[in-house]
Amino acid sequence: MEENAYREWLSAYMDCDSCISSFRNQKQFFRVNTIKTTVKEFVEKTKLQIAQTKYYNAAFEFNEKIQIGKTWEYFLGLIYPQSLSSILASLVLAPEQDDVVLDVAAAPGSKFSHMAMLMENKGVLVGNDLTPEKISTLYSTINRLDILNCIITMHNGSSLNWKSRFTKILLDAPCTALGSGEGASGRWDLEHSKKISSLQKRMLFSAYDALRPGGEIVYSTCTYAKEENEEVVANLLENVAGAKLLDINLDIPHEHGLSEFGNEFKKCYRIYPQHLQSEGFFIAKIKKEGVN
Repeated sequence: MEENAYREWLSAYMDCDSCISSFRNQKQFFRVNTIKTTVKEFVEKTKLQIAQTKYYNAAFEFNEKIQIGKTWEYFLGLIYPQSLSSILASLVLAPEQDDVVLDVAAAPGSKFSHMAMLMENKGVLVGNDLTPEKISTLYSTINRLDILNCIITMHNGSSLNWKSRFTKILLDAPCTALGSGEGASGRWDLEHSKKISSLQKRMLFSAYDALRPGGEIVYSTCTYAKEENEEVVANLLENVAGAKLLDINLDIPHEHGLSEFGNEFKKCYRIYPQHLQSEGFFIAKIKKEGVN
């Protein structure tokens, strides 16, 4: 899409100039891997010029531009480079030690490894993805960060055929990545978004079917298009009895989900680059009503 047309389209969602300016000046964030160290120990030992974020104690930003992959902290698996917006998705799902968790599209392992950390390397964490190449990158993350509570599978996320197996599921769906992919806006058009939306809807149905009654699923993307966000969630709510949007109780700057899909969508979070100087993100939390 041409720049002017993209700006006009984006303005329907937010302040276009603030979004694009903040997107181009995002901060570098990372997360301390508390499987290997504590936040206190890390801060005491590291020589990196960093500042802790006020939104999550294990998340930090760099005070200088740095190639994080060349640091000893990265090499030893003490840190994982991850945008602050991305970190929030796992915090919303909030997996615990006794949960059986599925990450539908887990590679390269950012949210997957964060969930292992939140679970204190206990419980069951299933990381799934579609291709051997993606699985290979996931294994690399698992090995570097010492993740032990995991099982890796390779299935099509739109046809998992797992009935009521998991207490919590994360579906960070493939998307047009307008909130994070450099140059994504130049490749984006509405028809492409609609095509991806069709895949996302199938993946969300498949993931929901794999959820136990009483369980919770977080659906997230790093894009702005309603076709890939509210429309996907609304499609599930309209067609499946028992699917219910839940409140997200994170005290962070955000906009609500689009009201044109109904009042309930105020429970969803739209996080734009100007909110956190991080990626643009959409997050919805859904419950499967019923009793295990």
